[in-house]
Amino acid sequence: MKKLTSSVLLVVLSSSFAVFNAQKKGNDTIKEQSIGEVVITGALGLQKKADAQTSAMQVISSDKITAAGNPSAIFSLQGKVSGVSITNTNSSVTGTPKITMRGMRSLTGNNNALVVIDNVISSAAALQQLPPELIESMNILKGSQAAALYGSDGVNGVVLVTTKKGAKGKMKVTYNGTIDFESVAWVPKRQRSYGQGWYGQKVNVENGAWGPAFNSPLGGQTVGYGIPLYDYDGDGHIDVNPDDDGPTPDDPAMIQSTFAPYGKNNVKDFFKTGTIYQNGVTASIGDENSYLMMSLDHMQREFIVENDKLKRTSAFLKAGTKFGKWNFDAIVNYTRQTTNTTDPGLYEDLLFSSADVPITKWSNLRDNGYAWNIYYQNPYWKIKHIRNNSTTNRLNLIGTVGYKINKHIDILYRSNLQYLGSSSNQWNDGWSSILITDAKSIVSSYNQSNSDQTKYYGDLLVNFNYDLTDDLNLKLNLGHNFQNFSYTNTSAGGTGIIIPGLYQVWNLANPATPYTLDNTRGSYNSQAVFANLDLGYKDYLFLTATARNEWNSVLPSGNRSYFFPSVGLSFVPTKAFDFGGNVLNYMKIYASVMGTANASSVANYSIRNYFGLGTGFPFTPSSGLSFLSPTSQTDRNIRPEKVSKKELGITLGFLDNRILLNGSVYQDDTTDMITNRTTSTSSGIANVLTNIGKLRNRGIDADITVTPIRKQDFKWDVGVNFTTYQTEILEVAPDTDRVSIGGTSLVGVYAVKGEKGLVLMGTDFVRDDQGRIIVNASTGRPSVTSTLQNLGRINPKYTFGFNTSLNYKGIKLSATADWRVGGVMTSETIQNMAYNGLLEESGFDRSTGFIMPNSVYLSNGQYVPNTTVSYQYNGQTGNPLYDGVEYYYQQQFNTVGSNQVVSASYFKIREIALSYSFSADMLKNSGLTGLTIGVHARNPFVKFSDSNRNYADPESAYTTGNAQGYASSSQYPAIKSYGVSVNVNF
Repeated sequence: MKKLTSSVLLVVLSSSFAVFNAQKKGNDTIKEQSIGEVVITGALGLQKKADAQTSAMQVISSDKITAAGNPSAIFSLQGKVSGVSITNTNSSVTGTPKITMRGMRSLTGNNNALVVIDNVISSAAALQQLPPELIESMNILKGSQAAALYGSDGVNGVVLVTTKKGAKGKMKVTYNGTIDFESVAWVPKRQRSYGQGWYGQKVNVENGAWGPAFNSPLGGQTVGYGIPLYDYDGDGHIDVNPDDDGPTPDDPAMIQSTFAPYGKNNVKDFFKTGTIYQNGVTASIGDENSYLMMSLDHMQREFIVENDKLKRTSAFLKAGTKFGKWNFDAIVNYTRQTTNTTDPGLYEDLLFSSADVPITKWSNLRDNGYAWNIYYQNPYWKIKHIRNNSTTNRLNLIGTVGYKINKHIDILYRSNLQYLGSSSNQWNDGWSSILITDAKSIVSSYNQSNSDQTKYYGDLLVNFNYDLTDDLNLKLNLGHNFQNFSYTNTSAGGTGIIIPGLYQVWNLANPATPYTLDNTRGSYNSQAVFANLDLGYKDYLFLTATARNEWNSVLPSGNRSYFFPSVGLSFVPTKAFDFGGNVLNYMKIYASVMGTANASSVANYSIRNYFGLGTGFPFTPSSGLSFLSPTSQTDRNIRPEKVSKKELGITLGFLDNRILLNGSVYQDDTTDMITNRTTSTSSGIANVLTNIGKLRNRGIDADITVTPIRKQDFKWDVGVNFTTYQTEILEVAPDTDRVSIGGTSLVGVYAVKGEKGLVLMGTDFVRDDQGRIIVNASTGRPSVTSTLQNLGRINPKYTFGFNTSLNYKGIKLSATADWRVGGVMTSETIQNMAYNGLLEESGFDRSTGFIMPNSVYLSNGQYVPNTTVSYQYNGQTGNPLYDGVEYYYQQQFNTVGSNQVVSASYFKIREIALSYSFSADMLKNSGLTGLTIGVHARNPFVKFSDSNRNYADPESAYTTGNAQGYASSSQYPAIKSYGVSVNVNF
C-alpha cells in the first residue's frame, strides 16, 4: 500500500508538470488568485491574508461540505483535513461526534476541539444541528493562534464556521433537496456451522450457538424455536425445557424453521432500509450596504431500526446594514429537534443469536416479551414497548454593532445569547405472564426529565489600523470577553406503571426518591482581557503577538487568574527576493510559540467537595436524610493545566499553484496536568483530583493538492493529507507509573509513563521469552497473567486522506477516502460473542477439539512447540475435547484481555458524488437561474484489518471523553447510504 501511494503521487506530480507545459504552450490556462492574497477569517472574526497567518489552518469550502449530501457538517469533514480526527460516540438515529485535533493535551480534561459559529463560541451539538447548506466555509484552526485568542477554550484547536450572507442584487431563492437510502454496512462475522443450543444439544430456548452442527443428522430438519406461543396441551402452563433437547407437551406451538442458517444473515436482515429527507428553502437579497438572508430547513430521518425517528426543523435569519460610521449585524437561529428511539441494547441481543434463529418470524409478535430464548427480550417487543422520546429547542441570538471612529480606529461589540431547552421521557411497559414462569418478568417503569441551559457570550473589540511607514503596517486589537453559563435539571420517575399506557409520574406504584435523580442547578462564568498585535513589513514579513488574561470561576480564588502570551512570524521569501521563477511561484515559512492553560478537568463547585446524600441501608427514607463526605474529591488548591505550544510550518506553490504543499511540525507540552490520584482507603477518600503529571504531544500535518488539468471548462484536482503524532506520557504521579482513563478491569485505557500514547492494558496468556503461549502438558490449557499487560497503543501510527474532484462542462465527480495505519482497539462484542459460541474462529469441528495456537509446554526443562496436546476439560458431555472448546470460549477466553484487542487499521471510501449543473443557455426562458442534480454515496466501501472481523468501527467510541479505543456492544452497526440531490435557483 505504501508503494502504491508513492507511485500514485509520482504519476500525478509528473503528469501535472507535463500537462502544465502543454497548456502553457496552448495558452489555455485560467488565471487564479494568488494563494497568499486570499483573505481568511480567523479567530474572533479577524481577517488576514493567507501570507500573514502565522499558524496552521485549513479552509473547507461549502461545496466540499455538501458534496455528498451529508446531513452532518461535522462528519462531512472526515478524510478531508489533516490533523483532525472525528469519532462517533452514538451510532443511533442522532449521532454524536467527537472532534479532536493533533492528539491530546490532557488526560482527564477536555480534548475536544472548540466550535465557533459566526464568531461566537458554540458547541459540536449545535453544529451537528446546523443545516450544511447554510455554511459558507469551515476554517480549521489547528495551530497555536487559536488558543492565543480563544484562551483555554481554544487550547485543542478550533472549528470556525462562517454561515452564508445575503447575495448582492435582486432577490435569489434557492431550494435544496436530498433523499438518502440507508442500510447496514456490515455486522460482525459469525460462525455459520453450529446452531442454537448448549452442550451440543438443540435447546430451544437457549441464547447460544453451542448446539448441533448444521451438517449433523438434525441439519435440514424442521425444528422449533423459542417459547411456545400458546398453551398447546391446555394444562394452564406453557412448558419449556431450558436444560437439554428433551421435548415438552407445548413444543408444537413453537415457531418452526429449518435447522440451518436462516437467510444470508439473520441479524442484518432484522434492520430495514432507512431514509433521510432533507429540504431547505433560502431567500437572500442585498446591496453594497445591506443584506438579508432567510432560510427554512427540515430534515427527517427514518432509522434502520423500525420506528426510530428524528425530525429537525430549523429557521435561520441573518441580516446586516451599515450607514455612516455605524454597522449592525444580527443572526436569529431556531432549531427544534425531536427523536423517538427504542433500547439500543437490542443490537447486542441480536448479535448473540445463532445463525439459524429465524429472527424476523417474531415481527408480528410484538406483545411477547421473549422470543427465541428466555434470557433476553424479544427485539420487536422492545421496539413497541420500550420508547425514549426527546425534544430539544435551541435558540441562538447574535447581535453585533460596530462604530468607525475614524479611518484608523473602530470599535465593535458582539453579543450572543444561546438557550437550549430539552425534555425527555422514557417508558418500559413491562411484561409478565401467568402461563410462562421460566422467563423472568419485566418490570415496567417511567422516567421524565427537563433541562434548561443558558449561555451568554460577549466580546468588546477596539481595532487600530495604521501604516507606520510606507513599508510597515500595524494592526492592534484590544478586547474583553465575558461568558456565563447557567443550567437547571429536573427529573422524576420510578417503577410499576399502574394503568397501562398512561405515562405519568403519579401513575407509578414505586416513584423514585427525588434525591436519587438528577435535580440540580448551577452556573459558572469566565472573563478575559486580551490584545492582538499584527505587524506587516513590505507584504512579505509578518509578526503576530497576543496576550490574554483569564479569570475562571470554577477554580479556587487564588488560582482563578492566569496569563498567557504568544508570538508568531510569517515570511514569504518568494516576494522578498523574487526567486523561484515559473517552478516555485510561492513559498511561506511560519513559526509560532505560545502558552495557555486548561481548566476543563475541574467541574463547577467541585473544589467545595460538597457532602452528598447517602443511599441504601442504613440511609433509608424512613431514617431521615443523611449526608456523606464524597469519596472522590478535588484539591482545594488546584491550578489549571499549563500548555505550551510550538509550531513550524511551510507552504509551497509550484507551477502557478498547480502543486500546493502545506506542512507543519508541532510540539505541545502540558505541565501541572490534572489527574486523579489514588489515596489510602483508610482516609475515607478513594481519589483526589490534583495537579500531577506531564504530557508531550508531537506531530506532523501535511496536505498536498495537485491540479494536473486546469482549463476553462475542465479542471481536475487531487489531494492527499497526512497525519502522524505521538503523545508521550512524561509523568503521571510520584507514586505510580500509570493511571486509568476508562474501560473495564478486563481491558482498560491507561496512561503509562514513557509510552508514546494511551495504551490498552489487560490480562494476557502466560508466555515464554519468544511470546509463545505456555500450556499445561497434560490438559493443553494455558494460564493467565495475574497482572495487567501492555496490549498496544490506541493512537494510529499515521493516517492518510485522499480527495479528488473533476469538473468538466457542468459535470462534477468527487471522491474522498482515508487510510489509517496502526493502533489497537477493544470491543465488548468479542467477549460476548465468544461466550455464546458465535466467534467465526470457533466454527471448526468442535468434537475433535483444538490445540492452542502458538503454544508450547515444558518438557525436560525446556519449552517445546505444542503440536499434539489438545485443550481438554472434563465437562457436561463427557467428551473432554468438545467440553474443552466450550470451557475455553465460555470461561477462559473472557478472562484474557488480549483476546479482546484487535488492530484499528482501516481503509474507507467516505464519499463519491456525481452531479450535473445545467448551463445558463439550457435554462433560458425556464425561469430558473441555476439547476444542479446529483447522485452520491457515503461509506460505500470499508476494509478493516484481518483481526477486526467487523466487531466494531475503529472510529466509534462509547464516550466523548478520553477513553477512546473502547467500543461498547450496544452501539449500532455502521451505515452506508446512497442518495440523490437537487439544487434549484430562482
